[in-house]
Formats: sequence, C-alpha cells, structure tokens
Amino acid sequence: MTNDEQVFVIREREGYSPKIGLMVSMLTNSRHYLSNAVRDLSVEELDAKPKGASNTIGSLLAHLAAAETLFQCITFFERRFNDEEENLRGRDFRLESSDAPRGRKLESYLQDLSSVRAKTLEEMRTRDDTWLEKSRTFSGHPANLHYFWLHYLQDEARHTGQISSIRKHLLPNSDANFDPYNF
Repeated sequence: MTNDEQVFVIREREGYSPKIGLMVSMLTNSRHYLSNAVRDLSVEELDAKPKGASNTIGSLLAHLAAAETLFQCITFFERRFNDEEENLRGRDFRLESSDAPRGRKLESYLQDLSSVRAKTLEEMRTRDDTWLEKSRTFSGHPANLHYFWLHYLQDEARHTGQISSIRKHLLPNSDANFDPYNF
C-alpha cells in the first residue's frame, strides 16, 4: 500500500500509542482533503475576497496553521501563545485582516501547514494514550486533551468545506464542477 492509499485507512500508526495513532490517521486524512481543496490555486485566488464570504482562502490556510500551533501550545506545553508566537500567529488565529491580500503562493501556505504538522507528530510520538485523557477545560467546560485534538480536526474539516464552497461558487471565474474529492 502506498502512502497515498494509506490516507484512507484509519488505524493505529507505527511509532504512536494506539489512540494517538488513530488521531494521527484522522489528521492525515483531513489534511489530504484540505490539500485537494486548494490544489492549483493561484495567488490571486488565494487572496480573492469573495462576495458574501468573511475570509479569503489564504486567510483560512494561515488560520489553520495558527490554530494547530495554539493547540500544540495548550496540549503539549500547557500554555497559550508566547510573545513570539503571538506576533507570528495571533492575528491569523483570530482571522484579523482576513481579507487583506497576502501575496503568498500556495506552496508557502502548504509548507507552513506541513512544518506545523511535523511538530505535532513529533510531539505526539513522545506521548502515550493516558496523555490524551488529561483533564483540561475548553471554554469553561470539562474536557480532555483528546477533545482538543478532535476540535482541531473538526476545525480543519469545517474550513476545508468553506474553502471548497468559496472555490466552487464565490471566486471570480469559479468552477461549480470543482470536486475536492477528485484527486
């Protein structure tokens, strides 16, 4: 089985404890669909402010890198953004100036997402399933670390859908037949 085919097999992953391996499988699958949803987009399309949309596709990609970085801080290091991270990622996390043109190529966003994910996977390798059960609060509600990563996974899936809708219906010269599942 090639690596591309393994994206559709949700299972434990070598090098990870069982539950963490399952989460890694799901994160890998979600990223596969995100990558397909943005494939071949130009800088202009990434920066386009679609009528009726709150965010550009580029701002959503930057937001996802920032959100995963924040979840790393919270779950791995038991803190929020430090000053450096806040300066680098804070605006993107909050989607401030989300309609401002960034002029970034798709490869730049994908590389950023990839390097953030590499850090997530590196840290997850060093933890076991009991770590996932550590108690925290999420927006004032009882939660565990497993929930934090499920929440990130849901966020990535929601934004992938948002990106697909923008691409299919709201961009200038959009293609209503674009299929993010066709790879």
